[in-house]
Amino acid sequence: MRERFGRWRFERGLKSCRAADIDLLRSYADAEWPSRDTPIHEARLIALDFELDGLGPRAHVLQAGWLPLTNRGIEIGGACSIDVRSMRRLDADAVTVHGIGEERAQSGEALQDVASRFLRDLAGRVVVAHGASIEIEVIRRISKALFGIAVPVRSICTLALERRLSPNRIGNDGYRLAAARKRYNLPDYQQHDALSDALAAAELFLAQLTRMAPVPRLGTLETW
Repeated sequence: MRERFGRWRFERGLKSCRAADIDLLRSYADAEWPSRDTPIHEARLIALDFELDGLGPRAHVLQAGWLPLTNRGIEIGGACSIDVRSMRRLDADAVTVHGIGEERAQSGEALQDVASRFLRDLAGRVVVAHGASIEIEVIRRISKALFGIAVPVRSICTLALERRLSPNRIGNDGYRLAAARKRYNLPDYQQHDALSDALAAAELFLAQLTRMAPVPRLGTLETW
């Protein structure tokens, strides 16, 4: 039932995009979206991460990083990392985590330009992220603010997959991105950089697939 509602909501969102007088949204809606029966290695995916000024519902985006995944693996050549301009006073605690100070934030690119770039790259692709609900909510929130429509997004959450693959961990620490990567003997990486976190999630996802047989279909992995 949840999947059925999620797919209905996604299609309704695409319909709203098609009706908009904005070429970017129309192109997004008219992209070739994979069916739920697509073998996962044939699906067009994109790993995505945002660095935010805090975790509240009004936290703004300071950095976006993404890179595509195909049946050839991770396409490093398609990677993109962009600082997003912010003229607001930043949360001091958040700055100590992501390391993006006010001077750097003020020199970033305009949010609308960044959003337009990642929506073009997201068209027809399923987002892969660790804790994907955060990325999805950010996309919906900023697209609503910028374009008047909350753009619908399909996603695979590596956190949800890890809970499925390793169900007996106690607490949340064992499911954090770094902890999950260690279980697959993946190397340490620079945390709290959008592109590094996107790459880390992409690598974790490919490692998780090695524990799934036969090759899963897209619909069995999507998060709704």
